[in-house]
Parts: sequence; structure tokens; C-alpha cells
Amino acid sequence: MTVPPALLSLLTLLICCGAPAHAAPAQAGRPAKAPAPAPPPATAQTLTPEQKTRLRVQELTRQSLDFFKQKSYPQAESVLTEALALAPDNATNVYNMACIKALTNRPDEAVAYLERAADNGFTDFLHIEQDPDLASLRNLPRFKTLIASRDLYQKKDADRAVASLRRQLGSKYLFDVDYENKLLFAADIDPQSLAAVKRWLTMQARSQREELFTHKPDQYVAIVLPSPADYRKIITRIIDKRGVEGIYIHSARMLIAARLGQVMTHEFTHALHAGDLDPLGQEHPLWIVEGLASMYETGYFEGDKLIPRDNYRLWHLRLAYRTKRLIPLETLFTWKQPQFVANANLGYGEASSVMLYLYEQKLLRKFYDTFKANYDKDPTGRLTLEQVTGKPLKEFERDWQTWMYKRTPPATDIAVLGPQLGMYFVQENDGLKVNRIVVKGPAATAGVKAGDVVVGLNDLDVRDPNSLTPLLKEFKPGDTVLFKLRRGDEYVDLPLILATPDGKSPTPAPPSKK
Repeated sequence: MTVPPALLSLLTLLICCGAPAHAAPAQAGRPAKAPAPAPPPATAQTLTPEQKTRLRVQELTRQSLDFFKQKSYPQAESVLTEALALAPDNATNVYNMACIKALTNRPDEAVAYLERAADNGFTDFLHIEQDPDLASLRNLPRFKTLIASRDLYQKKDADRAVASLRRQLGSKYLFDVDYENKLLFAADIDPQSLAAVKRWLTMQARSQREELFTHKPDQYVAIVLPSPADYRKIITRIIDKRGVEGIYIHSARMLIAARLGQVMTHEFTHALHAGDLDPLGQEHPLWIVEGLASMYETGYFEGDKLIPRDNYRLWHLRLAYRTKRLIPLETLFTWKQPQFVANANLGYGEASSVMLYLYEQKLLRKFYDTFKANYDKDPTGRLTLEQVTGKPLKEFERDWQTWMYKRTPPATDIAVLGPQLGMYFVQENDGLKVNRIVVKGPAATAGVKAGDVVVGLNDLDVRDPNSLTPLLKEFKPGDTVLFKLRRGDEYVDLPLILATPDGKSPTPAPPSKK
């Protein structure tokens, strides 16, 4: 028996009604399990026939689950029959009917309902394979044929999800399905930027599987990059909170990001992490989930390897260290979503810094694999951390804090660089839009125009200020850097000579090799 909705239905509900999920502010998200959401409240006088039907189906579904928990299978079957008469394509209810048929010794009917559920979009085949309610069906040839057809069913569901999103979001968006990597895309960007994000996510997945995660996600993951206006509508319907730049909802296998860059890398790490845990039936504590995502969000590629780096939260950690306000690790290990959201800079900062410390000590993979093996007896990861490092927690904590405080935080204030560049930015979903150019400044001299969108620096993909600012700090006045810009539907590469911090032009240096 199960309650998670199918991909297609969750996509529709998220866009139209919203769905409960966990999220965090400022470049942070959280995998979440979410039941099918209820539609917005309405009075009896304003309900349409369709809304009344939906409410009735939801009520019948709840009743069936209550009967199922009580093992009152005839009653559960009766209310499910009524629900399916109203909504015959409801994949979750069809699947639950299959479970009832299997538990009441009707294997042929059970498999028939399973096939119908998969055809309607219930494509969580890991769940189907592991569900104890279906144990009596495991050796049936027809059941084995169903399992062997998972790719066909999942592909059909992905195509259906894209068609649904196309109807809801309109022709302005680009839509695509990557069948090899099980990714589907709905994005309000141009084809070249879509190709860039597909390339980045494919490289990220390959690198993180090589370095950390063992299992590929079994189901398709939807990557949604809305327009700013659509993003505000969607995110407020999901969590009713502003300031959240991205979210990954694992029950829907859906990633929604306000923009490309670090937010996308962060949330996609969530998707890969959750996919690695699905075959194990594990859900890791938040400090590990957010620690890994926040550690990788600022990563850059050396060849095919994604190298994690310190993030902007290191500024907050160093201040908290000096003022003795760091969160004790034994406390951090028990935190849930509300505590992380209320203390975002320290919570995400400490978790990511601990992970980066393990990474640089070449202990991260050992810690992660050992924790998965110890999961049942070590729910917080503390015992595993002590086992892998060979130190009591307090000693590890002292060593990590000493290491952390000596590190140099990345530059973060892009406005300070305005005079050196001769231009200022606002964030767009695919890059940094130039909204002001200094007359006779470096940008104007280079040929940059207001409205251009920065998408790269030299040979690196750069889409947000937290990526651009640290890179520019590696150069000095007089250095020449190559900006990649989107200008409408075209792309241009313009060399720009950096000015001094006060905006004056120094003697140009040779083009930088960095």
C-alpha cells in the first residue's frame, strides 16, 4: 500500500494548487515526502463539479487508507471502487487496489491493477518490488514481465508529464526529455542555456556517482526553471514563503529552481542523494542532506570531477567562532527543518563545512558508506563520525573548528566590483543581467550593452554573483577577462580590461591564462 502520487499528477498539483514540502531560504532546499495536496479551500457555493469530485475522491482515499491500516480489506475495497468510479486514472488508488487484491488472494486481478497503475503513471518500481503487500505476486511470470517493462512505463510517464507541463506553462518554455539520464526539463530559457544546464547536470551526476553516490535515481527527475513570475507563484503555493531560491521534492521527483548556477547544483545534489537512498529505504538526517548539497553548490570542475569549495556561509561561521556562538555538533546532528530554517547561515554553514573537512581529509566517502551501513543503529551519524575519524566528537569538533577558522571565505559582494567592471547586475533565471553601465568604463569600452546577460567568464559557466565574485577576485587591475554574454537570442564573447577598485583604467596586462 502506498500514498505518494505519480509524477504527472504531482506536476499538475504543484502548478495548479501547490503541495506541502520542506524548503530553506537562500540557496537551500530539502528533499521532502509529500502526500497529494488538497486544493485551495472554497465554500460549497463556489465549488465547481470538478472540485467537488476531487474533494470526494480525496475523502474516499483517506477512508481507504484508514480501513487498510485496520486490515478491513473489504471496506477498503468498497471505498476504492467508488473512488475509481469517479477518477479511474488515479494511479495511487489503482495501485492500492492492486495491494488489496494481492492480500485477499486474487493474484490475477492484482497484477491487472498493477499494470493499470503503471500505465496511469505509478512508476515507482523500487516500491513495487519492495512492497510487502505484493509478496504473493513476486514469482508470477506476469509480475516479472511488468517489472522488466519499467523503462517503457517510466518513459511513457515522462512524456505525459512534459505534455502536461507544456499545456500549463505555454509555448514560451522549452521542454525536453533526456531518456538516457532520466531527466525531463521545462525551462524559460533559450536553447543554448538549456544545453548548458543539461551538460552541467550530466557531468555533476557522473562525478558525484564516481565520488560518493552508488545508485542512480530509478525514476525520472523533473527539472523546472520557471520565469521569475511563474517561480513566485509556484513557490508560494508550495511553501507560502518568500526568499526560497530552490526546492527539491522527492515524492514528486521534482526540482524547481529560481535560477541556474549554485541553486541548481545544490538542489540536484539533493535529487542524486535521495536517488541513492531509495533502494536502501533510508532518509538521512538533515545535517548530512544539507551538508552535502551546500558543500557541492560552489563546486567547479577540474576535468570531469566536481571539486567542492567553501561557500559564503564561512563568513558567518568565522564570526560565530570568534563570538563563541557556533552550534554544538551534537545539537546540530538532531536538528529538523524548522531549526535549520531559523538558523540558516550557521546550520547550512556548519553542516557543509564539516562535510568539506571530511572531504579534504579524504574521509567523506568512507563516512558516507559507513553511515549507510550503520544507519539502523546510528540515526544521527555521530557514532559513524567518531568511528571513521577515530576521535570522540568533542575532539573532532575542536579540530574541525581550528581548520575552519584558518580558511579564507570567498568574496561575495559583487557591487564592490562594479567600478572595476564598469557595470552592475540584477539576477535573471539564466544569468546576471546588466542593468547599468558606467560611461567610458571597462564594460562600455568592451562593447557591453544594458540588457546583456552574463553567462560565463573565460571558459567557465557563471550564472550568479556567488560564482562570479570569487572568480574575479583572482584577477588584478589591468588583467583581461573574457565575458560570455547572451544578447537577446545571440551570444557574444567580449574581452574586458579590469579597472582599479576606484574605476580608473590601469596599463593593460597581457590576456589572463586563468
